[in-house]
Amino acid sequence: MLDTSGGGVDERNVAKAALDAAEEQLQSLCASHAGTFVSVERRGRAMEDALQELQATIKRAEAQVVNAQQALEQDDDKDTSLAVLSEKHRVRRRTLLQHSSLLELLELPSLMDACVRSNLYEEALSIAAFSNTLERRHGDSNDVVKKVILQIRSRQSDLRRHLLHRLKAPVTMPDCLEVVTALRRLNSIDLERQSEANLERVHAAMELRLQVDFLEARDTWLDSTPSFTTGRPSGAAEELLDIIERYRTRYVQRRRGTDCKYSIITLSTYINAFPFLSVFEVATQFNAIFRQQSSKPESTVSLLSLWTSRRIHSFLSLLSLHLASMDDAASLRDALEASVFFASSMGRLGADFTAQLPALFEPKMHALVVAPWKEGSHQLIETLKICADAGISSPLLSHDPEPVGSVLVGLTEPQPPPRVLMSVPPLARFVNSILTGLNELRRCLLPGIFSRLRTSLDELLQGIQVDLQANERSVLTPGLRGDAKGLRAAAEHLQSVFSRIVEPYARGSLEAALGYEARAEHFHQILYKNERGPELVTGVEGVTEEKNDSTEESMIDPTEFDASEDAKQTKTEGFLDRAEVEVASLEGEANVEVDDY
Repeated sequence: MLDTSGGGVDERNVAKAALDAAEEQLQSLCASHAGTFVSVERRGRAMEDALQELQATIKRAEAQVVNAQQALEQDDDKDTSLAVLSEKHRVRRRTLLQHSSLLELLELPSLMDACVRSNLYEEALSIAAFSNTLERRHGDSNDVVKKVILQIRSRQSDLRRHLLHRLKAPVTMPDCLEVVTALRRLNSIDLERQSEANLERVHAAMELRLQVDFLEARDTWLDSTPSFTTGRPSGAAEELLDIIERYRTRYVQRRRGTDCKYSIITLSTYINAFPFLSVFEVATQFNAIFRQQSSKPESTVSLLSLWTSRRIHSFLSLLSLHLASMDDAASLRDALEASVFFASSMGRLGADFTAQLPALFEPKMHALVVAPWKEGSHQLIETLKICADAGISSPLLSHDPEPVGSVLVGLTEPQPPPRVLMSVPPLARFVNSILTGLNELRRCLLPGIFSRLRTSLDELLQGIQVDLQANERSVLTPGLRGDAKGLRAAAEHLQSVFSRIVEPYARGSLEAALGYEARAEHFHQILYKNERGPELVTGVEGVTEEKNDSTEESMIDPTEFDASEDAKQTKTEGFLDRAEVEVASLEGEANVEVDDY
């Protein structure tokens, strides 16, 4: 260093100046970086706080580590032991490896439901059988498996209902066999879960229940109302024939260009249809499916007998209800033929009910024959009453000369209406009503109504005789207004013609319609004598001169006469064909007088 006195530089001053400059520079730097210093200070404080918190956490964790170490060092029997936790971990790892298999197991209920809706019965039954295996292996140890098994059991019930519902629809024999086989497999699956010692009794009860379910399901379909008709108008007769055909057999008709349409086909359309299902076929299916495989065939036969008896009783009740609405013998004959055919079909199963049909058809046939008779009787009585009240006799007697007797055509053959009836129009119309009723017998002749027809005719003729006598007494009353003389003569003439001509002719016509030649010949002899007179009867072959009362001679024992069914039918048709022609002209001429009145 140089001395200041010598003019040199003083190093101390230089250093001080440098120190001052450095101090100023430092202050400048500190002022310019003040924000950095503040940030460093804050981070340092935050670091200190974090370190303190970490130390506190470590201290708290030390106690937990000690507790965990103590727990792991305990016995292996507890759930918190290391061995137990390790085993749970191992099980979870194995479960994770079987993830796809577990998903398939959980999807079994949904898969079975899809099989039921798709009619895949074999697959659905396989799943149901697999549920029994699951229950035996894992049912007591796994809640998930238990829930899956319960859901599969629910689908089994759906499958049973679905199978029974198929039996309530039109099904063929192969379909019935498939459905019953599936139901039997369901029963066997249910039987596997039974723990009873007497499994044979349980199996017999299941089989009986299956038979009852089968018949109930088929009943539901047979009683269902078809949704398709034949497309043509139908009256009471057509409706009854449809019902009979529906009970006897069902039909399905194929139409070109369209799908099959189920419809009821009557007798007139047999050739255009083929059989689909019937009461007879249901019974046949039942026998083929159950009777051959049953250990006790007598119980199966008893159940089938109960079912057929109930179906036949239902059919007869419905038949009786619809017969009341029929109004002609031709329709009644068609219904009878269809019913007899149905009964003969059921006879092959030992359920022939032909013997029960006459009780239904004979009263109706008798009513159809007697109805025109009663109407003619009522018309005759009304005509007599009106003429008596009006005091005129012209409608009762014809002003034309009385025609001669009818031409003899053989006493053993049906006789035409007597021509003498043209002189008495009321009696002519009455005879026309008698023949109209007898015309119904040509279409449907039932032997069971012969005696009732004779009784009804006797009562009718006796009632007419009483009415004619009452009319004669009324016109003989003094002070009768109008044509009293003509009314009295007409009343006497009407009574005479009725007893001599109408009564024997009506009785003979009835016997001829029934086919009893001997009875008809007897009444025709009486008619011929009364019409021609005794002096004209001599020499006629087969006619005696003995004169008897017509009423007394009409009482003949039915056992004295016999005729074959062919003779009855031939005589009936021949008589009615000729009678219709004569009565048509007779009614036309008689109606002229009434119209004039």
